[in-house]
Amino acid sequence: MRHSSRTASAILILVITSACATVGEPLESDEEIRVLSWNISGDAFVSEQQEFLSLLHWADPDVVLLDEVNPSASDEELLKSLDALGPGKDETWTINIGASGGRQRTIVASRAPQESLPEFSSIVPYSDADRRFLLKHMSSEESAYSNYGIDGGIPVNGAIILDDDRRLLVVIADLQCCGDDQHSWQEYRRRAEVREIRRLIERILQRTSVDGILIAGDLNLVNGPTPMFVLSEPYSTAHVGLIAANLYHPDGSTTWTWDGRRTPFPSSTLDYQLYSPQELTMRSGLILDTESLPPETLKQHGLERGMSGRTGRHRPLVVEYRWN
Repeated sequence: MRHSSRTASAILILVITSACATVGEPLESDEEIRVLSWNISGDAFVSEQQEFLSLLHWADPDVVLLDEVNPSASDEELLKSLDALGPGKDETWTINIGASGGRQRTIVASRAPQESLPEFSSIVPYSDADRRFLLKHMSSEESAYSNYGIDGGIPVNGAIILDDDRRLLVVIADLQCCGDDQHSWQEYRRRAEVREIRRLIERILQRTSVDGILIAGDLNLVNGPTPMFVLSEPYSTAHVGLIAANLYHPDGSTTWTWDGRRTPFPSSTLDYQLYSPQELTMRSGLILDTESLPPETLKQHGLERGMSGRTGRHRPLVVEYRWN
């Protein structure tokens, strides 16, 4: 992976130690990959360009994984924001926009080149059995509601990031929201989605080699952790199971990633990064939220205290990994 030169505030030094590689230089075996994942719930890189770019500068990622992206959002605007992180015109990001998910697209962007995956290059449909179950258990109003549409497929995308001689399989997903109990159709749909995502990951691992796995996104675990368990269990190849990155806000104690304040629902931890610990070590990480940052940190990074709230209810996650 390729990094820009980095300086960090005191709080970032505490929880996200900065790497020092120069853009254009390949990482050596002891250097890191910084991954940002974010449910942007629309098109923040278009509608809130300055806030989006300021938060990106604060995170300074090498890989950006976005979910719940409006399909009408301009990839040119995203590329403009991402390229602004590089030191010059020649550092161009690779952007892979998923075709599946209907109104909720997913994006894999990286400084390094990518290998596209046919498993995720088109609409990822629900199985016939799952489709029949969902249509049977949705009300007529729910099945007609565009946000619940299933024809657009599962909101998921993936690619292999080519980090010099290493191959990192990354998958970004946005699972079905809501559902008030374990037997709701929403929970059934979440489980159907992760079963299919896992099946496709298994297919990829059977046909090509990778050196690490990372799955990120809004898992919407409102009725327990079963969908995460399905994604985390050991895969049939040599890769061990995945574990979740343990992340906090800058205050060191808060863990919610979805802001439920001023809504009927409590703030919750809905967004995750899962990684393979056999190949990757989590070096440091943070839930990016400007509210609890000290004034000197806000000033250093060109941030404002209310900036996180203006880009949506979900907060970005940034994790720095080191190859084992």
